[in-house]
Amino acid sequence: MILGLGTDIVENDRIAALYKKHKKRFLTRIYTDEEIAYAEEHIDPVPHLAARFAAKEAFIKCLNLTGKNLNGISMKDVEVAGKNFGKKRMRLSGKTKKHVEKMGGAQIHLSISHTDTFSMAVVILEKPNES
Repeated sequence: MILGLGTDIVENDRIAALYKKHKKRFLTRIYTDEEIAYAEEHIDPVPHLAARFAAKEAFIKCLNLTGKNLNGISMKDVEVAGKNFGKKRMRLSGKTKKHVEKMGGAQIHLSISHTDTFSMAVVILEKPNES
């Protein structure tokens, strides 16, 4: 059973501007150490940061939380894990993990993609079928 669906698209230039202006402060507020290391392994880290930003936003939309009503959920608690090309997975921690467990969420499906201009993500949160 699907508990939530979220999608997001980000202009890479927007993330590039934040990255350039706030560098470390921006990175450490939004991304985990693993995500930062992965992005900075690339010649241009921006599309990789933007794709992960879109994934985090899509996940928050998936939870049906908006604006100031985030229930203590932090973008840093939503990590896009995996270094290999292809399928990535989401790893949750902190209050975000507890919130999803309380909802009965069991599996997260994630698809991310990026071009030079845009990055996008789709997230589905699934609850196990009750037989």
